[in-house]
Amino acid sequence: MIKLYLDWISQPSRAVKAVLDILKVPHEVKPLMIQYNQHKSPEFTAIHPLQQLPLLQDGDFTVAESHNIMRYIIKQKNISTNLYPLTDIRQQTRIDQYLDYHHTNTRRCFHFYYSVLIAPRKGQKVIPEVLEKEKYDVEKVFQYFENNWLKGKNYICGDQVTLADISACSEMMQLDMIKFDFKKYPITNAWLHKVINIPELYQAHHVAFKIIKKQNPGSQFLK
Repeated sequence: MIKLYLDWISQPSRAVKAVLDILKVPHEVKPLMIQYNQHKSPEFTAIHPLQQLPLLQDGDFTVAESHNIMRYIIKQKNISTNLYPLTDIRQQTRIDQYLDYHHTNTRRCFHFYYSVLIAPRKGQKVIPEVLEKEKYDVEKVFQYFENNWLKGKNYICGDQVTLADISACSEMMQLDMIKFDFKKYPITNAWLHKVINIPELYQAHHVAFKIIKKQNPGSQFLK
């Protein structure tokens, strides 16, 4: 059986877990906690020397990088799905275009979240100018979603949910832990509500929502 190594606090891990569940792919979850350096254990390092999560093991084949894992599952299992349609090269290209954008843009949400919530807890100095730049970068991402990715569309790549939406939503939801004002971006906020309420994705956030409930009890996304 496929094994999925993940950390429930990891945004990419949640995205991969949700996709496996949406596609009903049988798998075993192997949870690790980055905050306790469990991803640096000799056992996991032997499997994946880069010590990164998520990681998928399919028999004797190991697959790293969340977007790569999601595409691999769909291709390897030959699954017909709007998440990444195997017979529509143009839609695949649209999805891949967003997924490439994600790494150097939407992923900036993590840096801002880390500086606000995690760095102070670890006793790490946060330089005000750096924090302000991280906030500015995140606001640019949300503005781009408002004016480009979601303009005139239900989802990032058209009228159906794709891997792009799953990945982006998982990343942005981390900001709810620091009381980010999503309502400043009404198009993106409405889209987030649609995507996070996909049952499998909401369930993949069960640990994240425990933190959100503690840090931001007035969150609009809590049920």
